Amino acid sequence: MTDPISNNVINPSVGESDTSLQYCVKHSRRATNLRCNRCNDLICSECANKTPVGYRCHLCIMSQQSIFETVFWYDYFIVGLLSFVLTIFAMWIMKGVGWLMLFVAPVFGRIMSDIISRSIKRRRGKNLSFVAVGFMGLASIVVWDLWGLIFVIISANIVYRNLKGINI
Repeated sequence: MTDPISNNVINPSVGESDTSLQYCVKHSRRATNLRCNRCNDLICSECANKTPVGYRCHLCIMSQQSIFETVFWYDYFIVGLLSFVLTIFAMWIMKGVGWLMLFVAPVFGRIMSDIISRSIKRRRGKNLSFVAVGFMGLASIVVWDLWGLIFVIISANIVYRNLKGINI
């Protein structure tokens, strides 16, 4: 019979609990009763990572994260080049539009993020959005136009949100 609060074995004849300590897998001197809800290893409060489904160890978090990180090294180059070229092209088109650009920029941001996503075959990476927005900012510095800068600020928000992907 076990005590439901401390998970210690209770001796029914004496009514006392067995106080054998359990230790963290990574830190062998830290006593704990906390377990990873995926691999069931003992983890201390320093090793525990809170997730929406409970506490997990660092190894389980990393193995789950690698499922969602599908990007290759050359995808960053493709994303940077495309975002730079598409931004310069759009800023060239937007020169004559003026204040109507405020309504067109979010649409272009969505189109641009779709083009980028399709060009890398919808692979995901947590830094893709930063690369795209960074090269969009670089393109705005090259062209250096007030309306172009406003255009980049508006469309970069949409691109960032659409390329951000899944967060763990």
